[in-house]
Amino acid sequence: MKDFLYKGHFKGLDIAFTYAVTTQTVNEAIVRHDCDPAAAHILGRSMTGALLAAAVLPEGQRLNAFWKYQGALKTIIVDAGQDGTVRGFISPAQLSSYSDAQDELYGEMGELQVIVSKDGKITNSGTTPISLHDGVNDLAYHYCISDQIETGMSAMIGFKADPENPVQLCQGWMIQALPNTDLERFDRIRRRMDESGFRDLLCHENNTDRYFEEISKKLIGAESGFEGFHMETGPSPTFQCTCTREKMAMVVRSLSIPERMELVKKKEPVGIQCQFCNERYEITIDECILAWNKKDDD
Repeated sequence: MKDFLYKGHFKGLDIAFTYAVTTQTVNEAIVRHDCDPAAAHILGRSMTGALLAAAVLPEGQRLNAFWKYQGALKTIIVDAGQDGTVRGFISPAQLSSYSDAQDELYGEMGELQVIVSKDGKITNSGTTPISLHDGVNDLAYHYCISDQIETGMSAMIGFKADPENPVQLCQGWMIQALPNTDLERFDRIRRRMDESGFRDLLCHENNTDRYFEEISKKLIGAESGFEGFHMETGPSPTFQCTCTREKMAMVVRSLSIPERMELVKKKEPVGIQCQFCNERYEITIDECILAWNKKDDD
């Protein structure tokens, strides 16, 4: 099953939805960062949640989500665009040695910063204290509190014993209340995201043409007023990093004068690794000198 994304709304219920399969996209990120199963589970679901949220942004905008926790898990950063491109990383990438106790993994309280930008300029930002011990639920909570948009999210990921392709399936849903939504009905639908019937459908791959309809009806239940779907296909999720050799060369501008002199004396390339895609660049001394001499407005 190829990665894809649908977005639209449930007619008669005034509820917007986004649904995405992100298996291949998440798989690439997990392999690039050599995540163990625990870290892969967290990063994959967080990337899926960010993609669901970014899909409803205006054209050309991007969402940067930065989760900061106080437990063994320190940070998750995901950059996702309305165009379906996404990149992300988790620190540390090895978490299986820690217990399943949520407080040990996440700590008592965390913080989530969400920044929306276009062409490198910030259009909106907000920071929310988080304590749900789950990146996807923390992101949904952020929208409820910071943007005051009632939101529900669910993302599931499954694995297989294949080091090159460890992700069996990853997919997720987001629902958001529109202005005239019956909030009691919305909350009933949101709670169904935690029920076993809905979660079981998210856990198992189904290539039938009626799968979307089947899982949607499991979510909607017997709610009165439902009149069908208004749906469109969004850009397919794709792992894509924006790093370039030129951008990585500019990193050396942060070095002090003594550090620069030491590098010139050694005449050895400088190794710089992109956090988002784990690509390593060897920057020559000549490239370093060009970066040091470059003006900020060039």
